[in-house]
Amino acid sequence: MAYTDYAFYVDTFYGDTLDSESAAKWLECASDYIDALTFGRLTFAFPAQEAHSTKVKKAVCAIAEALYYIEMQQKAASAQKAEDGTYRGAVASISSGRESISFASGGNATGSSVYAAAAASAEAQTNLLNNIAVKYIANIPDAYGVNLLYAGGVKRVPRHNHGL
Repeated sequence: MAYTDYAFYVDTFYGDTLDSESAAKWLECASDYIDALTFGRLTFAFPAQEAHSTKVKKAVCAIAEALYYIEMQQKAASAQKAEDGTYRGAVASISSGRESISFASGGNATGSSVYAAAAASAEAQTNLLNNIAVKYIANIPDAYGVNLLYAGGVKRVPRHNHGL
């Protein structure tokens, strides 16, 4: 279950990368990533305070966009496979007179180099997505007051009102 929807993505996050038809896929994938990062805490203790829940939703939106860009880089790389089996990388420049196309290699790609690196390396992808998530959900507590990124064990005490 995605922690946010397309309306939040457009109206509150002000996103314009995802379209209405593909957003559900990316928001769901991003929510799954946030679940892994927060040890599943959001599934049973989604933040009750609006400011905190908004931060979680913004993290989902930002990660959804990053996942989208990473996939686009992966598709571009596979489309640019040379005859010798190597990948050319992203297009760095195009000339018109005498037709010339040059390809960026590794970290030389401009603009989207961080996504190209993430598309090429699982470690780079994890680092990128974790950095994005931390930007939004660092020091954000779950409904029980436990930091979402806290990796330690938490003893859960059921909330009961016994008339006391």
